[in-house]
Amino acid sequence: MIYQILKEAWISISAYKLRTFLTMLGILIGVAAVVMMVSAGQTVQNEITKTFDAMGTNLILIGPGETVKGGVRGGRGKPTVTFADMDSLKGLKDVEAVSYVVNTAVQAVFGANNYGVSVYGTTPDYLTVGNWEIEQGQMFTERDLKSGKPYVVIGQTVVNELFGLQNPVGKVIRLKSQPFTVIGVLKEKGDGMMGDDQDNIVLMPATTLRQRLHSGFRPDFANIGFVKAVSEDKMEAVANRIEYQLRARHRLKEGVDNDFSARLMTDMVEKVRNVGFILSALLAAIASISLVVGSIGIMNMMLVSVTERTREIGTRKALGAPNRWIMFQFLSESVLISFMGSFVGMIVGVVLSQIGGVILEKEVPISVWSVIISVAVAVVVGVVSGLMPALKAMKLDPIEALRYQ
Repeated sequence: MIYQILKEAWISISAYKLRTFLTMLGILIGVAAVVMMVSAGQTVQNEITKTFDAMGTNLILIGPGETVKGGVRGGRGKPTVTFADMDSLKGLKDVEAVSYVVNTAVQAVFGANNYGVSVYGTTPDYLTVGNWEIEQGQMFTERDLKSGKPYVVIGQTVVNELFGLQNPVGKVIRLKSQPFTVIGVLKEKGDGMMGDDQDNIVLMPATTLRQRLHSGFRPDFANIGFVKAVSEDKMEAVANRIEYQLRARHRLKEGVDNDFSARLMTDMVEKVRNVGFILSALLAAIASISLVVGSIGIMNMMLVSVTERTREIGTRKALGAPNRWIMFQFLSESVLISFMGSFVGMIVGVVLSQIGGVILEKEVPISVWSVIISVAVAVVVGVVSGLMPALKAMKLDPIEALRYQ
């Protein structure tokens, strides 16, 4: 029975190939757009996950507290956490590594080449908290940090821009006319979450940066600190210990707000992922508007088909065809058109997504949701748009239908 109904449905829709194709086009475009939007959303979420994984998700970020004026909370205030504060956190339970950063931006010069770079004054443990690796040379030591040695470790972008094919280790670059010896090169990381170049970086001892490049109004204060817990499940406990330790060092009385902030990387990751999911869902919802247009096109075609085939319907009924056969006949035609459009749309959407990934040099996943969306759309749109014409055909009076011209 089902095979016979589908066979007759195929014969009916193939009799008007151009009309069927134009009707199917709306569903095709709609499904392709939804598949592309879902793929784009998943790509964004994957890129976010990669970025945070590269940074390390078991990090706690220590920064200035919020400013409060007249009972109104403002943005982050002046740095309040000192180098000594951060060093005191190394002895806390479940802490793997501690580091901090003071940063500035300068022009780096080597020979006739110069390039704008981000300079991070930090500690040797920055490699651990930031999941960095040394590709050539070595990292500066704690002794270098204490003595303020003019040593730098540079990223791959700095290598490419200043040295080209030369080996930079042992060479001297100038930052604000000050000489610094390159002792190491970082392994390439690529772009960050916001499209920033993570490899355009120069690391040096924090004391060296404060002494030679940027003393600042608070020379012993860190712009931001990093505490790496031994595992993600220990982060809450470590954050509580950090708060207790810093409140004691800052002599904050009970009831007084913290003059620092301690933010868990896992919380930040979750918030950003939620934003990415909402954005992709919104894009998919906007793209699905074309599915509504496509379903209206199918409904219009099927209503016209019922009118054109009124005598055929009357003949079938006169020969004893039950009403449910008539209804299933038109429903199957509607579902078949929708299914073909959805299937082709899914293929087009996947292909265009992969082409976009190649152009943007991003890995675009082929999601099982593409298949689920296509099948669901085919069934739902086909049934909904074909139901009214099918009911109309089923309710036709056979005598009146046979008289129709």
